[in-house]
Amino acid sequence: MIIKSISKKDSSACFELDKITINLWTHQQWINELENESIRASAIFFDEIITGISISQLTIDEVELRYLSIHPDFKRRGLGKKLIENLIIQCKVDKVKRIFLEVSSNNKIALNFYNLLGFKTIGFRKKYYRDGSDGLLKEKLL
Repeated sequence: MIIKSISKKDSSACFELDKITINLWTHQQWINELENESIRASAIFFDEIITGISISQLTIDEVELRYLSIHPDFKRRGLGKKLIENLIIQCKVDKVKRIFLEVSSNNKIALNFYNLLGFKTIGFRKKYYRDGSDGLLKEKLL
């Protein structure tokens, strides 16, 4: 297992992983994300295959975690935690003061995960998701 930065050349692999996990972005959206200079993109590789992805956006002294997913065959192995730990290391180098994210109030697994990592709920977006669930805004101060 290795964690390293990813770029536009990895967009197809990211899109394929996204299709079987969150199904959030089109291939073109992946290209756009990975071309954006303010984006910090990392992946966990097993045998040169992407099995987990973290996408965050740096804005002055804050980072927004925009995307985090792990391949279903590799869940519950601590890979998400490793990606967040890697993000925190990057944030310290960039002198970031906080990481924030938004997650569905119905996503109990993600909520538990972020709570265990020290993220606190600071607000919500009422009926933000297609299923009618609220979007919870969470932050971790560094």
